[in-house]
Amino acid sequence: MRHATWLALVTWAGCANSTSTPPARPGSPPIAGLTALKIQPSTQTLTTDGTNPASADYKAIGTFSDGHTDDVTNKVAFSVESPDLGLFQGAHFVSTTDHGGITNVVAQAGDVAATAPLYLMIRRAVDDASSQFSGPATGAAPKVLYPADGVLFPPNLSGLEIHFDPAGHKLFEVNFSNAITDVRVYTGCTMVGAGCVYTIANDVWGWVSRTNAGVAGVNVFVRGTDNGGDPVGSSAQISVQISRDPLMGAVYYWTTSNGTAIMRYDFGAPNEGGATQFAGPAMANGECIGCHALSRDGSKLVAEVGGQNDGRLLFLDVATAKPVVPLGSTGKSTFESWDPSGARYVGVYGDAGATDFNLQLFDGNTGAFRGDLAGTGTAANPADHPDWSPDGNTIAYVKVGRPNTLQKMGMGAIMTVPANGGAPTTLVPALAGKNRYYPAFSPDSLFVVFDESTCPAGLTTDDSCDADTDPTATLFAVLAKPGAMPVRLDLANGSGNLTNSFPKWSPFVFRRTGEASSRLMWLTFSSSRPMGVRSPSGVWIWMAGIDPDKIEQGLDGSYPAFALPIQDFTTSNHIAQWATQIVPPIQ
Repeated sequence: MRHATWLALVTWAGCANSTSTPPARPGSPPIAGLTALKIQPSTQTLTTDGTNPASADYKAIGTFSDGHTDDVTNKVAFSVESPDLGLFQGAHFVSTTDHGGITNVVAQAGDVAATAPLYLMIRRAVDDASSQFSGPATGAAPKVLYPADGVLFPPNLSGLEIHFDPAGHKLFEVNFSNAITDVRVYTGCTMVGAGCVYTIANDVWGWVSRTNAGVAGVNVFVRGTDNGGDPVGSSAQISVQISRDPLMGAVYYWTTSNGTAIMRYDFGAPNEGGATQFAGPAMANGECIGCHALSRDGSKLVAEVGGQNDGRLLFLDVATAKPVVPLGSTGKSTFESWDPSGARYVGVYGDAGATDFNLQLFDGNTGAFRGDLAGTGTAANPADHPDWSPDGNTIAYVKVGRPNTLQKMGMGAIMTVPANGGAPTTLVPALAGKNRYYPAFSPDSLFVVFDESTCPAGLTTDDSCDADTDPTATLFAVLAKPGAMPVRLDLANGSGNLTNSFPKWSPFVFRRTGEASSRLMWLTFSSSRPMGVRSPSGVWIWMAGIDPDKIEQGLDGSYPAFALPIQDFTTSNHIAQWATQIVPPIQ
């Protein structure tokens, strides 16, 4: 794993002393007869301890048209491609101190330039107790329990945790390492259940994430001991990857215990206190509010009130947190999705008293009914779980095969229909013993993620496969075109029956690495899986990175999932809905 990491670092930085012809930079006049440049040293690793900057002197050797070479150090302009890693004073480089990384040193004169890789390592120790770890490496080995090996994190998360089995030790070194990272934290054990939880401090995560965002995997492992000279045990290492781009967008989710409420958090303006309550029963005359949908710009929200067989909607102006119209004065709906402009939303109602089982369109300013999409639903096969594509052209939905309430339905098929009307298309057909539901368009509108539950042997419908917190709920992706084969998202799903339900997307397409072709999307879903040593009483919101290019190739493009650290882990949390921003921003 270390060898692979180092190879990735070298590949990213490029070839040493490559010559190119970029536009002339200020301060780099041409040198007569110069045809090529070479930088010395040709590659270099420097180390900052977080307090003292690293520094180094460089030389430039020029090759001229008559074949001779000469030292032209004082005639070229030196710079680094990533100025956040440091600056040149003439030919003298001085690094930053709060993070490391990889860049290229550039020497340039006119249109002749050369580059040479520079690796800046960050080396830090927190509450340094390294002297206690001098004993023989024969101690019992701790075990990292969370996060999963290969997990991908955005760089701007706070509150991330490392969980481990202490293996009987009392003092621990949590180690983050690769060719540009040597960060060690010395800590005791904060017990949760039978294991230890280390919450990564913001400054520690800043050193690690800023150094490695979009660059390479970081090896994480834990060493344990008791006193100086005692045996030391070391865990196996896991690899943690960090995306180049920070996570943006606002998430609104429903918490169903310790007081029901819709909670929210803005990743564009991080709040170290975590998610805050936006809407509770007080906004709905004391009644429960739950399933909800936001306009893309985050300015409007509709939420179902009262649960199954009710269908009344709370339609809120988010900026004022006030109802746009009186509660229940819009058409009934159980699940909704907004068009990208916010001018309309699509809803469904197939519960008690229903008369229109099609997808129904409502005015995005008043909630008034504006018509339905004919042919999308009947009493025997009502439409359910609509999701409007980000490009505005298509609505994905479920054609229910075994009707009950729309919250609890069976034998669903995944369908699409033009948003302005037309013939429905089957993406994923109904299948006896299976239930397909909760489709969600990717941010580029090219594919759909959905859930599939498996009924007990011999049954086509059952409480365990009715789309309502099903243990077997499993995530799949399928291109949004007829005949495409669904791809099971095994890495995000994990193993076992984990209730991986209600997938929803952050609304943006990000970059995973520094390569312009590298794309990344973030998917959230509810899951009952344990988080290391923590176990939910219901479900929590989990997130996984998705490589859309692999999905388009018919491959599992998912990364292992992690529990969103912004949520309260004493509550049960569902249905993470996204908008581009909080309106107004959280103060």
